[in-house]
Amino acid sequence: MNPREVGWKRIVRRKLAGLVLLLTAIGTAQAHHTYAMFDGSKSLTVHGTIAKVEWSNPHVFVWMYVLSQATPGKYDLYAFESGSVGELTHLGWSSTALKAGDKATIEYHPLRDGRRGGHLTTATTPDGRVLRCLSGPGAPPGSAPPK
Repeated sequence: MNPREVGWKRIVRRKLAGLVLLLTAIGTAQAHHTYAMFDGSKSLTVHGTIAKVEWSNPHVFVWMYVLSQATPGKYDLYAFESGSVGELTHLGWSSTALKAGDKATIEYHPLRDGRRGGHLTTATTPDGRVLRCLSGPGAPPGSAPPK
């Protein structure tokens, strides 16, 4: 057997092993980003006061107080998951676009289990700007910006 051939086969084997490892890692990362808990066939809108914004990866979270329909005079806390910091920044968001105390309107896909909140699709800021989130259930294929 030619020594050069053995070295060539070793290089191919290493590259193939690296490719398999990379594909496994990509599959695992993709599996994390499931939207199964949200009902993408429904879109709801709420108006309220921002309680908190968690501007961090892997997803930005927004909490909002909404006047309760069940108990007059009481407020319910809703939780909304959105895209990544990178995606939202690419779409014109900033970490100060929504702040605690701001009045805002949020459109979202609700949670399937009935809890208050869901996947945020748009947020209208106090000054009337409409901020969008392109990832999530019901988003057109390929609509999320490149990462």
